Amino acid sequence: MKSFKLDMDLNTAITIIQNIMNDSVSNVQAITFGELSKVFSYNYQGKAFVIHFNRAGERFLKDEYLYKNLSKLGIPIPRIERNGNINDVFFSISEKALGQSLVAYPENEIKKVLPALATEFKKITEIPIDSSGKHGAINHDGEGSFNTWQQYIESFFQKEQDGFWKDWYTLFDQSFLEKEIFDYYYDMMLELSSYAPNEKYLVHGDFHLGNIISDGKDITAIVDWEMATYGDFMFDIANLHFWAPQLEIPQTFYEAWRKNGEEIPHFHERLLCGMLFKGIDALRFFAKKEDRAAYEMIKDKLSTITKK
Repeated sequence: MKSFKLDMDLNTAITIIQNIMNDSVSNVQAITFGELSKVFSYNYQGKAFVIHFNRAGERFLKDEYLYKNLSKLGIPIPRIERNGNINDVFFSISEKALGQSLVAYPENEIKKVLPALATEFKKITEIPIDSSGKHGAINHDGEGSFNTWQQYIESFFQKEQDGFWKDWYTLFDQSFLEKEIFDYYYDMMLELSSYAPNEKYLVHGDFHLGNIISDGKDITAIVDWEMATYGDFMFDIANLHFWAPQLEIPQTFYEAWRKNGEEIPHFHERLLCGMLFKGIDALRFFAKKEDRAAYEMIKDKLSTITKK
């Protein structure tokens, strides 16, 4: 099975962090969530910090842009202290939020904070977005690239790409990625994408329990905004539901809207579209990672959600 993370053990991280700080640090611990970055927490001069290491520096510029613009709107996003690079590796240092990722809590404790999460999420959907701007992935200047959300979705899976997904179509021939199955769910997703609203919303893009921090009562931080886009906010709800269906998160969020006398048009169609998007992306990811067990698990999930 392949790993796409930097090859960096704890001792190497300690050395690099102390070189960056030009001082000693303590309580360095690995944070194992995520597939691409190496992440560690540490203490320095009585404060707790988190440092991300990644081969791509663009994501940290984007994080910094979003921190500057979202924190002043009351969105719980940790303060970014410093970005830079060392030994051809990019890093970003931020304050460590109080608490721990929701994924670390037992299910009954997670359910207790879901109303608070729904409140914070609704605040994100209410952030004013320039209607004249574009849809899709946000660059470090806060701009999208596509005229419609549907165009962005199609581009996400187009054959010709650079970066991580360069030459990804070879997976159909050189791995266990099954084109017939991929195309079946892809076509279903595209058909459902017509239900997306014309209005743009800020979409986190990687909204799962590992990126949501809580002290057990409140949501103290929403982290890792590197995949943020302008588009349909239902994709974030879909992401949560795809990975943790037992929590019944869509219903909690739907009720948060209804309590304010609001409806979410085409709720179920947009939810399914977002889940299909996440699912087929996971199919190709786990095929590239050579993780057959995870690939089969995703196939089972896709089969289940489309039969309901």
